[in-house]
Amino acid sequence: MVFVTGATGLVGRYLVDELLRSGEQVRALHRPKSHREAVHAFLGKEGTDDTNLEWIEGSLHDGMFLEEALSGCKRVFHCAAMVSFHPKDAEAMMRINRDATGLLVNAMLHAEVPELVHVSSVAALGRKPGEPVHEDVPFEDGRDVSQYARSKFAAELEAWRGQEEGLRVLAVNPVIVLGEGDFSRSSSMLFTLVHRGVSWYPMGTNGFVSARDVARACTVLSAKGCWGERFVLCAENASYRQLMTWMAEALGVPAPQRPLKAWMLGTAWRLSSLWERLTRRRAPISKESVENTSKDHHYATTKIEDVLQAKGVSWTYEPIQTTIQATAPSVLNALGPPKRRGLLSLSPLR
Repeated sequence: MVFVTGATGLVGRYLVDELLRSGEQVRALHRPKSHREAVHAFLGKEGTDDTNLEWIEGSLHDGMFLEEALSGCKRVFHCAAMVSFHPKDAEAMMRINRDATGLLVNAMLHAEVPELVHVSSVAALGRKPGEPVHEDVPFEDGRDVSQYARSKFAAELEAWRGQEEGLRVLAVNPVIVLGEGDFSRSSSMLFTLVHRGVSWYPMGTNGFVSARDVARACTVLSAKGCWGERFVLCAENASYRQLMTWMAEALGVPAPQRPLKAWMLGTAWRLSSLWERLTRRRAPISKESVENTSKDHHYATTKIEDVLQAKGVSWTYEPIQTTIQATAPSVLNALGPPKRRGLLSLSPLR
């Protein structure tokens, strides 16, 4: 039996699918109002038998519950996290990302569950000017570091604390994850923006990876015993213009042609902040979210290939254009036929 948190999320549903296909019995944690039916629909579409999927309702903030829920499990896949670039969510992200990870680690130690696969983020890694981000770049706090990054770094520290106290731990640090999920949230929102027929594109560059590849990495790395390591997961580094062009082609809408320059983004988040103060409604964009899309981020992609090759496994990523083409039918099914051009919203992008 393996235990999965965040099973209803983007990565979580693909991970549950991979685990069930490999013959594992899966116990998945869910909140009272989480959309389990979406996971079963996804599994059905993939042709995966869900007989060995057991749901358990509870909270990651209840340590005693977690100890009981982990009974009989050999391994935990921790996917649950909060992604936000809104300044008002800083405390909530620390509570959900850092504190819940710490409680989960404690529960694993008490329940004697030996192995943890922690789904972290490239946001938990440092940056060196002129170098691709890789696994050994230490995190450094500063004025340009997002609250999300701080919370994911703190969460990863809790996971590594578990290793110091006796767990076998590995961490994966994916870039922006694409796939079939809730198209109103997180990175899946990119599909929604393009579906609306946006005219503008951010001028930055980022790394992208399929949710299926993140799930595969979790299962393969743990099966091969790659403990004590972290792995950046990045299929391709691409500009937002290229990414959104691929999405537009797959969805049958015009590709955005007009660049969003830095000063335009600065004006946008300031107006959005003013709108929030005047209306007391959540602003659709923030300073952190728009600034991130105007920067050029590049990521190393080879460690997982090298480590697995040494263990006799050939690792290849799915091309991002293939991921987009495979996801497009689900976007159209969820959102309907494209209608008209709209304004570009940039929230929330990692």
